[in-house]
Amino acid sequence: MTLPEKTVRTARGLRLVDVPPFPAVALRALQLASRSETRLSELHALICTDPAFAGEILRLANSPLYGIRSQITSTVQATILLGFERVKGLALTIAMRAYVSGSEHNPVLRASWRHSLGCALIAEELAGLCRIDKDVVYTAALIHDIGRLGLSVIRPDLYSTLVQQSFEDPTSVMRCERELFGMDHCEAGGQLLTDWGLPQELIDVARSHHHESQREHLDALEVVHLSCRVADLAGFEFVHCAESADYDALLGRLPGRSVDYVPPKITELSSRIACKMDYIESQDKPRPLEPNTFQGTQVTVGLRLSQ
Repeated sequence: MTLPEKTVRTARGLRLVDVPPFPAVALRALQLASRSETRLSELHALICTDPAFAGEILRLANSPLYGIRSQITSTVQATILLGFERVKGLALTIAMRAYVSGSEHNPVLRASWRHSLGCALIAEELAGLCRIDKDVVYTAALIHDIGRLGLSVIRPDLYSTLVQQSFEDPTSVMRCERELFGMDHCEAGGQLLTDWGLPQELIDVARSHHHESQREHLDALEVVHLSCRVADLAGFEFVHCAESADYDALLGRLPGRSVDYVPPKITELSSRIACKMDYIESQDKPRPLEPNTFQGTQVTVGLRLSQ
């Protein structure tokens, strides 16, 4: 992709410090939840400082996405039921919602959000099959592309031009990002999360989610990598790459017979994930969930995303 040299120099002069930080309550919740000595009372006290955050906790706890039969009437109940890791995912989603609010004017933010959300929902399902904490993996997958959000926030016009192109593979996308911004989205994501004081495991995922390992046992980072590629195949692609992974080959990375619990066709998985995303993003009363949409899994978050 060829752009005027002046435009390239301007882009390289931008700094990630120009990117707005996450809402304070969300950042603090992520930091608290990552500390082993944090008490539930601390997390609850923090939640109560932000009425919108507290209201979303209650709305989520009473959502049919969780299937909790009794009515949840307090944030204490909700926090206990959701747990630290799930609240971490919720805090992150609230923060990302702030970035994409009004995203009808910035299709790049919208596309990045949908890719990240699709990746997170897929990762949540695959993590359970790999016997990895699905709440931890959900959060990691949701934030894996935060660098793209950062780059598109500081220069939406330039990043929009980039994503309209077709590339050979993710490596060529990152090379183009480095040419334009002086860093790729993995480097940007790692730097942003470091500056915001977030846990190291999230920083590692943001920096290394395009690195593929052939280790026998999948860990959280590799599940995110796998889910990212599956999300692209399922139609939640952020930028078009000519190189396309094979769905069966990707599923072959799953342990043992766990592949039997994944839809055999990518179209089936795509439909299931899209149904969950529609429910999460709906401002109004969403359409009823299709039978067996969740197949024993739970969606980590449910928010009204500004359309």
